[in-house]
Amino acid sequence: MIKYKKNKLNAMNSYKKALVAIHVAVWLVILISPLTFFDRGDRFEADKLIPMFSTPIAMMLVFYTTYLYLTPKLLLKGQKRKFWTYTIALVILMGLGLHIWFQVSHRVFFHPEHHLHPMKKMREPNALMDLIFILRNVFNMTVTAAIAAMSILSIKWQSSETARREAEMAKQDAELKNLRNQVNPHFLLNTLNNIYALTAFNQQKAQEAILELSGMLRHILYDNQQDFVRLNDEIKFIHSYINLMKIRIPKTTKIQIDVNVPKDTELKIAPLIFISLIENAFKHGIGTAENSFIHINIYADRNHIACEIENSNFPKNDTDRSGHGIGLEQVGKRLELAYHKKYTWEKGTKDNNKIYYSNIYIYDTKLRDN
Repeated sequence: MIKYKKNKLNAMNSYKKALVAIHVAVWLVILISPLTFFDRGDRFEADKLIPMFSTPIAMMLVFYTTYLYLTPKLLLKGQKRKFWTYTIALVILMGLGLHIWFQVSHRVFFHPEHHLHPMKKMREPNALMDLIFILRNVFNMTVTAAIAAMSILSIKWQSSETARREAEMAKQDAELKNLRNQVNPHFLLNTLNNIYALTAFNQQKAQEAILELSGMLRHILYDNQQDFVRLNDEIKFIHSYINLMKIRIPKTTKIQIDVNVPKDTELKIAPLIFISLIENAFKHGIGTAENSFIHINIYADRNHIACEIENSNFPKNDTDRSGHGIGLEQVGKRLELAYHKKYTWEKGTKDNNKIYYSNIYIYDTKLRDN
């Protein structure tokens, strides 16, 4: 948590520095761009430079008044009427003031001898032209204020969206941890019941089952606390579980497991997702008086990880409350939290309800270690 906060603080500082650099660069371009309109031989004199730089400076005043005060202090705090009143007053006064400043500076710094071209002589006062220039200035100031307000609103929206995503991720992480904690007692309950039944008729096999269970518990206690584990480690855990279950199932049940996963693969997977499907297969796929089967096929390539299970279907009646369906419910929740929109889960019955199938396909190649 401390490392996360430190990284977040560093990211915020980098963002602020980048934002300052962008502001400086944009205003430098705006301030320097009027110089491109100088003709060859023109001299840098006050009567030319002052009007050229006055508009960008006025735009800066409007921008940062809106950016630093009007938008965050009024608009974002719900005082919309004050925001619009002050903003409209600001752009009008700045547009009018800029025009007055142009007239004053023109009269003070204008030198007729420097403007030999007849089109550059001082124009006569004209009310219509004055109004047009004022409206032009007001328009420029309005656009500047709008850009400032939208910049703050964009930053605020981005900040809110980031906070929302972090809250959602924290919620999902809490839900996933809660589900993992539920898996452990559910799995242990079923397994211990199996060992308890085994002690009644074969003590030696019960001891072997306890040793097998200890290896499985190691996987649950350590690997299950991680978000993702190596696929091959998860497959070893599944093999141990099946070996444990084989001790007490009747000989009329055929168990077949096929694994086609490269041994050196670094593919990872959310732990204890497939085991719930396998538990369900043993729960509903074994009949005491009839032949039954469980077929498990696990394979992976660069595009997806798959677990396909078929078993004979002997559904429990309504009075059998063993398991209560917790396992399959957890599978759906964990798949959605760990692989949102990156998985498919097909399940159902076929052959007149005699066969039950449950196939999970996970499409997420980003979990491969580099």
